[in-house]
Amino acid sequence: MLINIFHGMMMAIADSVPGVSGGTIAFILGFYDKFIESLHEFFEGEKGGRKSSFFYLLKLGLGWVFGLLLSIFFLSELFQSKIYFMSSVFLGLTIMSLPFVIKSEIEILKKHKDKFYFIFMGIFVVALLVYLRNRSKLMGNFDLVNPNSFDYFYLFISGAVAISAMVLPGISGSSILLIAGVYIPIVEAVGEVLRFNFEKIMPLVVMSLGILFGIFMSIRIIREKMRKSRGKMLYLIIGMIIGSLYAIIMGPTTIRGNVALNIENFSPLGFFIGIIILFILEIIKIFTSTKKKRAVE
Repeated sequence: MLINIFHGMMMAIADSVPGVSGGTIAFILGFYDKFIESLHEFFEGEKGGRKSSFFYLLKLGLGWVFGLLLSIFFLSELFQSKIYFMSSVFLGLTIMSLPFVIKSEIEILKKHKDKFYFIFMGIFVVALLVYLRNRSKLMGNFDLVNPNSFDYFYLFISGAVAISAMVLPGISGSSILLIAGVYIPIVEAVGEVLRFNFEKIMPLVVMSLGILFGIFMSIRIIREKMRKSRGKMLYLIIGMIIGSLYAIIMGPTTIRGNVALNIENFSPLGFFIGIIILFILEIIKIFTSTKKKRAVE
């Protein structure tokens, strides 16, 4: 239970800042397939499977909520004041994750090496999203949302697309929300609700409905592709993880007045900490797998 809660917390921390996605963290930690299958079972499975999936997703969800609250109350200030250090941490973690991801899927990658070009497709998709993010204009704030206009429909669609990005390894859902221009208003609105000010709760409700719709629509497609075209999907995911390095480098530019991560503001200590975090996560992953194997035996 604690491992699942920890997994959810790590996904939320990744998703709450522009850069690497929660899906990438799930893939690095080795529970991505289980996550996708559980979502599918919950929405479309039989009663027995739906129940077990619910409890698994509930534990992930508890960790995700805790990670989100941690990001809002504590990490948001850290990302504001130490954005280059934190970006260096994510850079180290993501770069070092690639050998582990490739090693875990090496047999399938060798079998489908003719699909290698999907790596470039993954890189292009993430790079394009980052380009759009850097050219987007923020909506401003939810005080400007008109319930009788297109705004609520726009928020619904933004939530649906963002959750699809969170599920896929690559760019984070928060980057999609930045592209859509609603990231800052959402963070502010969530902060207000947590302070028991519910004036901006309706836009959050509409976006939450969009998130549920996005999960329902995207999971079936992703699951089907992972089952029938796993080789293509693995190369695409590797490409998106590589592309997310560009997203991380450009991440500081989402805060006004900041330049991209470069040789002058790069933190070797942060990069090293990111590598250490990855090795700790890998140890946890191996320990969990060994424990499960012994339980089955």
